[in-house]
Amino acid sequence: MSASSTLRVLTLDLYGTLLDVESSVLLSFSQFLAGKGFSGEPRAVVRTWESAYFQETMIETLLGRGRTSFERLSRRCLGQVLDGLGIRHTPGDLDTLLASRDQGNLYPGVQEGLQALRSRYTLAVLSNGDLASLHRAVGNLSIPVDQIISAEQAGVYKPHPGVYQTALRTLGLEARQVMHVASHAWDVRGARAAGLLGAYVNRTGAAYGDSSLPPDLEAVSFPELARRLGEANL
Repeated sequence: MSASSTLRVLTLDLYGTLLDVESSVLLSFSQFLAGKGFSGEPRAVVRTWESAYFQETMIETLLGRGRTSFERLSRRCLGQVLDGLGIRHTPGDLDTLLASRDQGNLYPGVQEGLQALRSRYTLAVLSNGDLASLHRAVGNLSIPVDQIISAEQAGVYKPHPGVYQTALRTLGLEARQVMHVASHAWDVRGARAAGLLGAYVNRTGAAYGDSSLPPDLEAVSFPELARRLGEANL
């Protein structure tokens, strides 16, 4: 591998890769739903909401009509899910539930792994979240990264190639000098399609899918990713 293609930067997905969204919001959702007399499973409500806003980001990008802010999409989808369950809520309720996402829990091993990786690479968050909320989450959770890049800057959502290309322009690097790290196969595939290297942090043993765009590395945790990158000598 030539000097010009030596790996220099790891871009990191935030929601679902560094940040455990489900465990972060579950207590807040459980307390809210219990107060409303909801007898169902709060975890199922969280997952329905996550699926809804993920679907909306894909629809937004496919329609090509510009990017609605991630916070606005998340809020709108949460309101729709609660409405569908017949649960009355106020704007303040939505504020509280949404805020819990950015004040929650990193996955085990993330801090340890990032500290090891930071000794060798520049680390940058690359997320579908809005810039303001990403800065808030990174600050609240003391995530040791050097830079924050948002799909907001591209005007579309991942896995559109424009997001990864925006990251390359922001970093001032060639595609093969950057590895995108995510726990979502679709995100790794998007990065690989844009020419970046890709690492799949597969905590659950989920099938990756498209074999035409395989990850360059696969690991079950960030400490393992740091170890494997050290061995790979990229």
